[in-house]
Amino acid sequence: MILNNKSTLAYPTLILFTVLLTSYGFLYYLFEASVVNELTAVAIGAFLAYSMFTVVHESSHGNISRGIVKFHSLESLIGWIAGCFLFFPFSAFKVIHLKHHAHTNDSEEDPDGYVRGNNLLSVFLRCFTLIGHYYVTSLGSRSKENEAMRKTRVQTILFVGFIFTILVLVIQFNLWYNFLVVFLFPALVAAPILGFTFDWLPHYPHHNMDKHYNTRIVKVPGIEFLSFFQSYHLIHHMYPRVPFYLYKKKFELIEKDLKEKHSPVEGIGVEDLRIFKKRNTYVDVLEGRTWKYSLQVDRIRMLTHDAAEITFKKLDDIPFQFKAGQYVVISMLVDGEKVSRCYSICSNPNSGELKIGVKRVPGGKLSNRILDYLVVGKYVNVAGPFGRFNIQEDESVKNHLFIAGGSGITPILSMVQKILDDSLSNIRLVYGCKSENDIMFHHELKELAKQYENQFSLTITYDLMTTTHQKELIDFKEYTNYYICGPTPMMEASKEMLASNGILSNRISIEEFSYQKETPSGQKFQITMNNKRFSVYESETILEGAKRNKVPIPYACSMGQCGTCICELKDGEVTWKSDDQSVLLENEKKEGIILTCMCKPKSDIKLKS
Repeated sequence: MILNNKSTLAYPTLILFTVLLTSYGFLYYLFEASVVNELTAVAIGAFLAYSMFTVVHESSHGNISRGIVKFHSLESLIGWIAGCFLFFPFSAFKVIHLKHHAHTNDSEEDPDGYVRGNNLLSVFLRCFTLIGHYYVTSLGSRSKENEAMRKTRVQTILFVGFIFTILVLVIQFNLWYNFLVVFLFPALVAAPILGFTFDWLPHYPHHNMDKHYNTRIVKVPGIEFLSFFQSYHLIHHMYPRVPFYLYKKKFELIEKDLKEKHSPVEGIGVEDLRIFKKRNTYVDVLEGRTWKYSLQVDRIRMLTHDAAEITFKKLDDIPFQFKAGQYVVISMLVDGEKVSRCYSICSNPNSGELKIGVKRVPGGKLSNRILDYLVVGKYVNVAGPFGRFNIQEDESVKNHLFIAGGSGITPILSMVQKILDDSLSNIRLVYGCKSENDIMFHHELKELAKQYENQFSLTITYDLMTTTHQKELIDFKEYTNYYICGPTPMMEASKEMLASNGILSNRISIEEFSYQKETPSGQKFQITMNNKRFSVYESETILEGAKRNKVPIPYACSMGQCGTCICELKDGEVTWKSDDQSVLLENEKKEGIILTCMCKPKSDIKLKS
């Protein structure tokens, strides 16, 4: 539910904008008349620039026009005027800010993640240079890779030319000193304050990527007015179309739900959490639920010539909770596109450590990227834990047989360690590798065999793991659970071998990962968008069809949560794949405004972005 979902202009924001413009004029007059000195003028001007950011911010989300199409141009004009006082172009800021919403705390794609530092000094320096970072983002070489950012490059260049022209004119007419004191210096003072209070502080410690924990609410009397209600930052991220002056009211409506989810609601009340405590954002890890985090690489250990063990740093020394055999999903940018793959956890759950094994794969997009570019200290997007390839909970079973091949040893190592650490169950592991140089976790396996010589039997073979060869290696015992993980031919041979020996399927656990993309189906429709034509199947979204056809169109989150892919449906019909979007008001949808990441074609359509 979006509060105040009515077709009315945001008059409080318009009043704020008018008051700020008037105040700038009045400040200029007072300084010119020597009523206020330089220091006072800069201080007042910094507060005005700080306040003007709220106008730019509201404009970027469409929260001034409130979805009334005829006022969109007015809203953009207001955004551009307000942006001038911060010396940054409105169109570029809009793209950057919506990308922040799409990828909050993302280790690679959140532009505001720039302010994350290792200490207070580095945080200060990054906040101080944030505007410079924004210009690099909007004009640097990588800006050409992002279609939304690329479309703003000309406007940014023209804006820079406009600012340069203003500087020439104020120097020509001997107004440069007034310009510096009333406008430029205040903007330079306000920028790092904005970077700290709106980018760094609300998202501290910048790890959690879940929408209920990626930022916070701070309930301290009076702070909502000083921050223009950005102290309710979590509300803004969850409901970006709610105007800033309604954040508090929206919070009061859903406060109970947020507290039941243990979202970071901090303050000085009895039920409030302690202010700016890291663990307030680590609730899902503390409670052993699935999570999505930006985790720092703590150690990298080479296992073989083409495989490595990656250990991730704990969050505030909190043990990671998972079941032996489960996996996590790693996501990284590869050639400008986010690629996600599943990697089994190889560590013992009792250790509380999160480790994965990664092996080079011919043509593998992500595995090879990890091995070639990942270094200690880098942050990586990790989600999990997932998977049902777990130890069978049956106290009557005292024997477990594991069959592994290649990197399939990764989840099995976790399971073997857990069983040996917890019980007196017997384990037999048959592990097939190409050669001795290809054995992953060789040292760990030998140490386990030595430490638990009466419980753990290890066989490593370099022969092809065919059905016949596996039969030669394996002795069958009653009431044994069987676990299989490895290359597909090996697993098929294992299943055939077990079935031929009368092993029931409920005693067999198999881990299989599949990365096959879903093939689009149904009727094909023609899409015309800003003089670009491409075909989209009725089973896929417009954005998915555009990406399949390699047609660049603006997008960021692909989940209906940022609004970067917003456009106008000029002709034709679409269906929404779900109602789970937070950026369009109902009156906007009725007027033909859609999101290409959420809409599928029902006919040939024409779009305007």
